[in-house]
Amino acid sequence: MITTKFSKQFFWLFAIIGFFLSLFLAINEYFSHQIFLDEYQRQMAFCLESNKNCDIDKLVNIKKEDLNPNQLKLIELNMLIINFKNYLINILIIFGIFNLIALIPLIINIYSDIKSRIRLIR
Repeated sequence: MITTKFSKQFFWLFAIIGFFLSLFLAINEYFSHQIFLDEYQRQMAFCLESNKNCDIDKLVNIKKEDLNPNQLKLIELNMLIINFKNYLINILIIFGIFNLIALIPLIINIYSDIKSRIRLIR
């Protein structure tokens, strides 16, 4: 099996782009998560000081029209915090997709090699 110079360059191009994109997204997500946690604590303290209903489980079941902006913010921040692992999984999927794209020329070379060997056997 012969790998061409193009397939090696194509692989490294997409592998490097995928790695750095995933690294950037993961770092961004980590720091965003920290900001969301801090803001959630601030909003929860503000809600408790104003003697409002601050139980997230109960707030989710109340109509949005009946909630004040602070309570809406608490619900939104809670959802962002809960979905942190899903965002990290999406970043891992993006990294995998870039690596699969990077392997396309290698797969084509392997297919061509197998096809030519089958022709030689005939």
